[in-house]
Amino acid sequence: MTNLNLIAKSKELNDLACKECTKGWIEKHDKKTSPIDDVNDCYKEGLISLKLKERLINEIEEINNAN
Repeated sequence: MTNLNLIAKSKELNDLACKECTKGWIEKHDKKTSPIDDVNDCYKEGLISLKLKERLINEIEEINNAN
C-alpha cells in the first residue's frame, strides 16, 4: 500500500469511534486487503496509536466471529 493510501486509510481509522462504526467500515472495505492488515500497516507507519490499533483489531475480530 502506498503512503498516500495509508494516510487516507489512517484518517478513516482515526474516525472510527465505536464498534458499529468499525462494522460499517468493514462493510465498505474494498476487499483488496485485510482490514487487520490495514490497521497493522497504519500502526507500523506511526499513523494510528497503539491503543486504537488494539481496539480496532479486537472489534474486527469480534465482528468477524459474529458472522
